[in-house]
Amino acid sequence: MIDHGYEIRGKVKRMSRKLIDDNPKRTYSFEELFDLEEMQTLQDLFSAATGVASMITQPDGTPITKPSGFCSLCTEIRKTEIGRKNCLISDSIIGGPNKKGPNIQRCMSGGFLDGGASIIVAGEHIANWLVGQVLDEDYRRDEFQYADLIGMDPEVYQRELMKAKRMTREQFENICNYLYFKVQQLAKNALRNNLLKEKVDEKILKEIEIINLNKDLEQRIKVRTIQLEETNAELEEINAILEEEIVKRQKAEEEVKVLNEELESKVIERTIQLQDLNSILEEEIIERIRAENELSKERVFTDALFNSAHGMIYLYDDNSKLVRWNKKHEEMTGYSAEELAQMNLLDWYKGDEASQKAVLEGIAMVDKTGYGNAEADLQKKDGTKIPMLFTASKVIIDDKPYFAGIGVDITELKKLHERLHKYQVLAENAKDAMLFSDQKGHILEANNAAVEIYGYTYDELLSMTIFDLRKCSETSVIAEQMNLADTEGALFDTVHYLKDGTPINVEVSSQGTTLGERRVLLSIIRDITDRKMREDENRFLSYHDPLTELYNRRFYEEEIKRLDSEQNIPISIIIGDVNGLKIINDAFGHDVGDQLLQEAAKAIQSACRKDDIVARWGGDEFLILLPKTTSEEAEKVVTQIRENYGSVLINAIRMSISFGWDTKRVPGESILKVLKSAEDIMYKHKVIENEGMRGNAVKTIINTLHEKNPREEQHSKRVSQICQDIGRAIGFSEIEISRLRLVGLLHDIGKIAIAEDILNKPGKLTDSEWEDLKKHPEIGYRILNSSYEMVELADCILAHHERWDGKGYPKGIKGEAIPLISRIIALADSYDAMISERPYRVSLTEEQAMEEIRRNSGTQFDPSIAGLFIQKLSEKRHS
Repeated sequence: MIDHGYEIRGKVKRMSRKLIDDNPKRTYSFEELFDLEEMQTLQDLFSAATGVASMITQPDGTPITKPSGFCSLCTEIRKTEIGRKNCLISDSIIGGPNKKGPNIQRCMSGGFLDGGASIIVAGEHIANWLVGQVLDEDYRRDEFQYADLIGMDPEVYQRELMKAKRMTREQFENICNYLYFKVQQLAKNALRNNLLKEKVDEKILKEIEIINLNKDLEQRIKVRTIQLEETNAELEEINAILEEEIVKRQKAEEEVKVLNEELESKVIERTIQLQDLNSILEEEIIERIRAENELSKERVFTDALFNSAHGMIYLYDDNSKLVRWNKKHEEMTGYSAEELAQMNLLDWYKGDEASQKAVLEGIAMVDKTGYGNAEADLQKKDGTKIPMLFTASKVIIDDKPYFAGIGVDITELKKLHERLHKYQVLAENAKDAMLFSDQKGHILEANNAAVEIYGYTYDELLSMTIFDLRKCSETSVIAEQMNLADTEGALFDTVHYLKDGTPINVEVSSQGTTLGERRVLLSIIRDITDRKMREDENRFLSYHDPLTELYNRRFYEEEIKRLDSEQNIPISIIIGDVNGLKIINDAFGHDVGDQLLQEAAKAIQSACRKDDIVARWGGDEFLILLPKTTSEEAEKVVTQIRENYGSVLINAIRMSISFGWDTKRVPGESILKVLKSAEDIMYKHKVIENEGMRGNAVKTIINTLHEKNPREEQHSKRVSQICQDIGRAIGFSEIEISRLRLVGLLHDIGKIAIAEDILNKPGKLTDSEWEDLKKHPEIGYRILNSSYEMVELADCILAHHERWDGKGYPKGIKGEAIPLISRIIALADSYDAMISERPYRVSLTEEQAMEEIRRNSGTQFDPSIAGLFIQKLSEKRHS
């Protein structure tokens, strides 16, 4: 009969087992958890609502859904091989798992702002929801470089780019945050729905299994009922037979009972006899076991001591043969127990006479005194040697003499001794002082450097304390440092005093350690007096201007932050700018310009209070920070500064400084706006004050030049007159002639910066001196160019040593590129120089000078001006 219910149950069990075996840890795919058509619709609606492109991809960037809202540029980019690869890489990056929120970055092919959220179900990354193709306010126009990078036509790229969606980064981030939140909800709902479906499926399987089991049970009951009916008939026949057998069995049992009673009485008697014998035997066995246990314990204890010893334990007989050893003996030497059984005492030291001698002397000591020791190098089985310390004592066993002992490896001990020796050499030869002191500060030990540095003798130092070296009344501070050094180690700077009372800056590195059973401090002390001086100098220079020794801009910027507090209001700021610094530098050199700045610094500093911050703000700018100062009080400070520099002259030029100031009056006001306001006011004043100062400076410079060199004054006047004559001959207006006169007077103003020994040298100038002299047109140009009144004359002064053929200086221009006035000055300057006496040559006659001009016409001089000059000069001579 076939059991169909059993087959059904088997199938159900196999299906359940397969489901479990196939899913030890349940994994999901996007397609299992979501309806792709519904997700496509949701994606399209999301893209239409937000205006951003959207697509769902696999974690590696492979698309799952069709793109929604893609801009035409991205479609074009994805047609290129590089663009397509870059897009896959970008999609996988922005879709990477992120527990904190969406990933947002620019794409690699177009610079678009893209974002993504990972769809993670049961800890597994199954898909990415990507959005983007957006241009934000930070998009750079140079992103067109992407067209070349991906091999796309730039015009197509630019045209399509203009069609792209634009929004602010904040709007895009809000969309990405909403997407991230929505994706988390989708993942949770999908997992919840899937788990619910699995539970329903599981319940259906169980119900099917119960139905099949019920059917199987009914079938089995029917079969079992038939079997029981057949069995009952057979039992009735057997019962009849058994009743006959029971009668026979009862008779036999009665016979056996009689025999058992007889046997039982005999067994009881024999049992009593055996119990008596067992009691006697049991007492003997217990006593034997107790004795064996005691012996075993003693053996275990002895073996434990023997084998747990740190070194080798050995027993040699009177023939120096090794007869007993511990386990350490085998471990240290590398020999087996069988090999050790064949060893003699001197076998360990073959070829090592020094070790053999030491061991034999130790044995002789044992024979003489009963105890001995020796240091020797034990040779291991592999040939290496171990430095050992051996001890031995004489023992008598069964009337035979032996010696027993222990061997200890002293390798580390020897290394320690060597290190101690090195430390001793290091300490005694160190340049830094080293001191041992106890916890109360008493000096216990000092090296040679300490004696040399402090000037005390060794014995004097050992009678002193750390407190004596510090001479500090605040002993609690020293005690705290010592406690810190003892527990954690300490490094600090302090001051120690030498024997002669001289203080020195020292760096102390102190560490607690144990010396024997005593807790001590080891301190290494380095004299850092020179380093401290350098540090102080560097610290001063880091916050001070080296020229004026005022604070610098770095210090001021830190101080303005510190002082910008409510308790310092009102806070006033004064900015001063030294007028004419550039013209003085050009005219008299930077040394004089530096002197001007130093005098300005003195005038400002002397008008300020001790707590005011005075700083050199820039090249010619000074800044004053006045806490708790009103605007009226700041104005008084400016007035005092002006009085301080009112009589100061720098190379006959009167000092001038333009000021501006403003005040912070309420807590909420920005101190930087106050600074900017003061600066703006200063520049308004400077526009007015600076020009007058520069004009005066030019006049002062030319006067100074003429005072230093009267010959230059006469030369300038003659050149000025010749220039006027040429101007009239050409037909210049009176205004132009007046300008020619002024240029003629100022043409050599640049010589103010040329050394007097060069200007007045009686002999020929060297090449270097000549190069210095050739700089005067450029210097003159810079001086006049700094004054608004004379800026038009500057170009004429610059070019007055240029030549018609282009071989002049400083620029080497030629022909009509040279200003007309410069060409006139060049001829007038040369003519006067030729007919004037010089220390290094005699003057030329007018005829000779005219011939020289005629010869250089068209090369050095403008030929038309030269011809006109010669003509007018000839007419004058013949009239």
